[in-house]
Amino acid sequence: MLLNNHLKLLLLVFSVFMVTFPAVILSGSEAKLCVSLLKPNETLQLTVYLLHTNQNRTLLQERVKEEFHRCSQFKAPEIEGQSIQEIRVEVKGESFVMTEKRKVMFKSYNPLTFIQTDKPIYNPGQTGTFSLLHFASVYNILTLADNKGNRIGQWTNVSSTGLILQLSHQLNSEASEGQYKLEAITEDRSITHFFTVKKYVLPRYEITVKVPKEQSVGEEDLKIEVCGKYTYGQPVPGKARVEVCRKFERYYYEGVQMITPCLHENVEVCIYIKDGCATHVFNMSLFSNSEFEHNFRDSLDINVVMTEEGTGISMVKSERTSVTYEIGKAEFLDLPKNFERDTVIEGKIKVVTYGGEPIRNKEVYLFKGPSWSPTLLLNLTTDDDGLAKFAVDAPAEPETEILLLASVYPGNQYQGYKKPFFRNSDARIQVLQPATPYSPVYSEISIESLEEPIKCDSEVSVHFKYYIIGESTENYSTDLIYTVISRGVIVHHGYKKVEVKESRRLIEGRVSFKLSVVPEMAPVVQVLVYGVLPSENVIAASKNFKVDKCFTNKVSLQFSPTEAVPGEENSLQLSALPGSLCALSAVDQSVFILEPGKRLDPDTVFNLLPVTSVSGYTYEVEDEQECLHVRPRRNAQVDRAYNAIKSVGLKMVTNLAVREPQCLVYKGVEYHLGMAGPGAPPVALAMGVGMSYESEDSDNSYETVRKFFPETWIWQLAEVGGSGSAQVPVTVPDTITTWEMDTFCLSSRGVGVAPAAQLRVFQPFFLELSLPYSIIRGEEFELKATVFNYLSKCIMVKVTPAPSSDYTLKASSSDEQYSSCLCANGRKTFRWTLVPSVLGVLNVTVSAAAEPSQTLCDNEIVSVPDRGRIDTVTRSLLVKAEGTEKTKSQSWLLCPQGNSVSEELELTLPENVIAGSARASVSVLGDILGRALKNIDGLLKMPYGCGEQNIALLSPNIYILQYLENTQQLTPAIREKATGFLKSGYQRQLNYKHFNGAYSTFGRGEGNTWLTAFVMRTFGKAQRYIFIDPENIDQTKYDGALNYTNMVIVDIKILSGFTADPTSLKNHPLVERVDTKDDHVILYLKAVRENCFNWITVYCTCTFSRFQFLKNIY
Repeated sequence: MLLNNHLKLLLLVFSVFMVTFPAVILSGSEAKLCVSLLKPNETLQLTVYLLHTNQNRTLLQERVKEEFHRCSQFKAPEIEGQSIQEIRVEVKGESFVMTEKRKVMFKSYNPLTFIQTDKPIYNPGQTGTFSLLHFASVYNILTLADNKGNRIGQWTNVSSTGLILQLSHQLNSEASEGQYKLEAITEDRSITHFFTVKKYVLPRYEITVKVPKEQSVGEEDLKIEVCGKYTYGQPVPGKARVEVCRKFERYYYEGVQMITPCLHENVEVCIYIKDGCATHVFNMSLFSNSEFEHNFRDSLDINVVMTEEGTGISMVKSERTSVTYEIGKAEFLDLPKNFERDTVIEGKIKVVTYGGEPIRNKEVYLFKGPSWSPTLLLNLTTDDDGLAKFAVDAPAEPETEILLLASVYPGNQYQGYKKPFFRNSDARIQVLQPATPYSPVYSEISIESLEEPIKCDSEVSVHFKYYIIGESTENYSTDLIYTVISRGVIVHHGYKKVEVKESRRLIEGRVSFKLSVVPEMAPVVQVLVYGVLPSENVIAASKNFKVDKCFTNKVSLQFSPTEAVPGEENSLQLSALPGSLCALSAVDQSVFILEPGKRLDPDTVFNLLPVTSVSGYTYEVEDEQECLHVRPRRNAQVDRAYNAIKSVGLKMVTNLAVREPQCLVYKGVEYHLGMAGPGAPPVALAMGVGMSYESEDSDNSYETVRKFFPETWIWQLAEVGGSGSAQVPVTVPDTITTWEMDTFCLSSRGVGVAPAAQLRVFQPFFLELSLPYSIIRGEEFELKATVFNYLSKCIMVKVTPAPSSDYTLKASSSDEQYSSCLCANGRKTFRWTLVPSVLGVLNVTVSAAAEPSQTLCDNEIVSVPDRGRIDTVTRSLLVKAEGTEKTKSQSWLLCPQGNSVSEELELTLPENVIAGSARASVSVLGDILGRALKNIDGLLKMPYGCGEQNIALLSPNIYILQYLENTQQLTPAIREKATGFLKSGYQRQLNYKHFNGAYSTFGRGEGNTWLTAFVMRTFGKAQRYIFIDPENIDQTKYDGALNYTNMVIVDIKILSGFTADPTSLKNHPLVERVDTKDDHVILYLKAVRENCFNWITVYCTCTFSRFQFLKNIY
């Protein structure tokens, strides 16, 4: 039977027990609980049980007669989901039996799973590759959805033997821009990863803006620093336009538009300035206005537009800094923790600005009492160091504490909304008096800070101070017990014995213990220290320490050599635990400047853990409290000890009163405190953000030719084998940039992530082309080639574009020169006007050569590099048509019957035809199907164009596949080609889908019934060869019967040589009306019953003058 707190206090003359354990324990894990037994006065039997559904299991049983502190392990029960059980502690002696119990939760977590794409952003038409890590061998389903939620890719029941699955998906060249979603569905949950599809050109440099996180209205200057740096590490010369604005909360005031105050400054960013940075100071007075201050937002928006010298390429960066109205503060220094009666309390008050500068000759006021009704004690003035000393008499009986308040305001009045103010400081000092079980506890423990984060595989000393106040006039000793918790698990336990000489005054000391930090303790260790005082009170403290995010599987990766030139051979030096499988990724730094995304790093992995640190626990494991039977002068305690224990996620079973009761019983009447009880909202485990654990030889060539510029260079798996190391040979791409390398490895002992590695690819003399994403054929654009010289001497540079039939080049101005001096750290941009003449992707090639010259440059004789004196760059450029392609076909059936037959056709071109775009072709076949049947795979076409054109090109691919299958002519190569066209056409067709499932020619306006039916029919047949999201078929229950009409409209294309017969068509019972055109007929059918197009065939028999026409509509 449970003893109430009053009875517990009476039994303290006998024995004290404390059993601590995590409130939440991982299902099936090796769990640990720690037991302390103090002051046994006889041989006792201590038993710890685990109770669940009327069943009990003994976790620990010992007979003891001396004090001890030790931990014991037990196997946690295997459960699905979570289970609330109880841990009961029984201490039995000859004269008494004490029993206490507390709730505990056992919980299971899903395997760690995450998805990683090779980069966070893709251009339409690029291939996206991704890895999926899941501690299971089979993935139920993997899906890829576009920005409209259409499922455009799916993989089912995919397995991987090494726990890392790598897949890819080709995006359509006209894929809609937006956010795409990868989703892995495993068991009872799904894991998602997002990436962006967008037309872009990679940036060549990055800008950073340094501003304070918070700006006080009392500070006159706002300092802003702008820096520009190329991806290969050199500073960027140019100009930056800096704009600082303070926006309004609303844009109109009494009907008048409010104009946001902004400051604009142009600053020069020069490579000769240290690190390529420029600093400007703005005056803050513009952003303060007494009349409209309450309408301003408490933030400043900083927008920077930096323009590169020569190319004119601009980049934008935005930052925000908070605005605070705090302009300074008054704070206490050198105050005692306690006071004695009939003494003087001495201390200091310091007044400083918001930036921490002392304020001299500032009046400051000392008050006592609560902040809402203080009493003025002293008027003081600060000295040259901003200090004001004071001395006040200690309070007399019956006061047991004094509250002090320091303020620069004589009445401690509220300064008003959005008004500059000095922050006050308060302090509480308690009287020094003998401690009893019925008096407030002033003794305390404090854990000292450590240099964080703590290094892995190191040993640190954890120090904690104790302050014991008024406990006893006799000598005594007490044990201060420490427990270390990481990831919700007890990892270390011990105690320190403190000897105290007789005194009622303050006794303070400092003790420490050694802690060996291992990877399993990352990323946070939590330390709890507690002890029992002679007054039968419990004191406790807790503190969290950050630990380096390290892993048991220590992975390292280095490039050898660590710097390279384009096209050079290099190797990756990889090490991990033996048998590890590693995923390697190297991406151009420019990609992450454009779209930072979510990279694979230690933070990503640790954020997947179910528990990294614990802060309290949920209401399900809160224990009910009994009422405390008290005497009239009992003082209510503060839950300092209980809160310290709870803050690290531990429960304590004890016969001590460590928790403030929620109700008091006095003279038989219960008095409840106005505080949250067991039914309070849950305090959740502190979990990671995001997905859960549901869980030196050089190339001495004369010329460098650069044409390989990937965005993702390395994306592969590698095994380290039994030696735990491997070398992976690689060839460095041609991009002058820095490659960002991410690596993670898996072994039977866990996952490991290598520190980020970089490879800087650089040569001192090179050329860069500035090209747009695409251009229109026939239009002009300015081709810019910038030559960089990072050699120590001047050179004479000549730039030459390669001739091409695909485009024309001319000088952008009559005085343009294509030779120039270029001295150390110099750059020069050359320009041409380029006009493309072909469609598709064309290559632009430009060479820069360092040539001998008798011309002096900067009063120097020019030099020629020993190697790399010519740099040739070839870049691709997408050229789009300047109009919309339209195709018209005409067919004849010729029957010569032994004589010659001729047909004439007049080609009529539209008035707005683009000159040079018209073309015609004629094909004559002796056998209508002969050529097609012999080379039928040549009929496969890549779908393109509007909604109608796309589906019209998509559907024949299906028929061709069917024919080749039935005639056993389908080869793997033809199948791959055909399914690739089908996938591309399917993705493109989704661009013309409406929210209600209908399709239209351009994806806007009203849905087209005929087109929708044709699409559904085609998708239904395509399911046999590629993945088609069933929702894209099931959603389209579009029967053509809209709210404002009861007709279905069918547009039938008539083959050449045939003529529609309106009379016979009108006689059909389904036909309401017939309209005939030159080459097609439009039928207006009566209302078709609901869902008739949903897998039901409707036959429309249409009689023509020379044939019977049968049309199937789905």
